[in-house]
Amino acid sequence: MTKKFILKQEQIFNTAAALFAEKGYHGTSIQDLARVMGLQKGSLYHYFNSKEELLFRLLDEYVTEALNKVEKICTLEIGPEEKLRQFMLFYSSFYAGDRDRQVLLINDIDKLGESYKSQVIEKERRYYRALTGIFSQLQDAGKMKAIPQAVAAFAFFGMVHYTHKWFQKDGAITAGELSEMFLDIFTKGVFTNLVEEE
Repeated sequence: MTKKFILKQEQIFNTAAALFAEKGYHGTSIQDLARVMGLQKGSLYHYFNSKEELLFRLLDEYVTEALNKVEKICTLEIGPEEKLRQFMLFYSSFYAGDRDRQVLLINDIDKLGESYKSQVIEKERRYYRALTGIFSQLQDAGKMKAIPQAVAAFAFFGMVHYTHKWFQKDGAITAGELSEMFLDIFTKGVFTNLVEEE
């Protein structure tokens, strides 16, 4: 593929993600995408084979990019506390930073056929295994409460995955600042100078 092809494909995919997020997968036609891009409908099929494949690639490439990073973090020769910090900072910033694809991942994954859907879901399960692996290391080291790892993992993912409902990239808080706040809330809570009552 030429550089020109790759750049055009990226432009098409970003436009498609925005349209799907705004109008919904079923509410957006390939003709709508062609009109916004100023292209003939037929020319779009040089970049993908079908509307379903387009949605799959939008989700799969997005999930894969983050997965490669978090799995790399898990292999680093660092303590579990630092792994957790890096995992949470990256994951929060990454997902908050691309609202369109985040909306698609939450709302439209079920629009995929079973073959495509299962590929994306398996990668999401690898996120879960990566995070619970870190929790396991922390508990083994006596550095994490005896909270079920599944509860802790889904609490974190749930906190991050619904930022598309309210977070604005051009608002007062950046995605990086938001990730720092999420890490602080998740690992330390919201109280200051908390003293347990006798």
